[in-house]
Amino acid sequence: MKAKKVILLVVAAVLIYTLIAHPTQLGDGVQTVLNWIGDGLGAIVDFMRSVVE
Repeated sequence: MKAKKVILLVVAAVLIYTLIAHPTQLGDGVQTVLNWIGDGLGAIVDFMRSVVE
């Protein structure tokens, strides 16, 4: 349980550092991930529509 807390704190510290040091790159990365999720959801919706039709 203690190792889990340490890993969580390290991840949080890295994210905060990245947000402060490189906010534009972090924003671009978040936008990229959200685009991947959107593309994946769109593909699932298209598949479901083709199954129903």
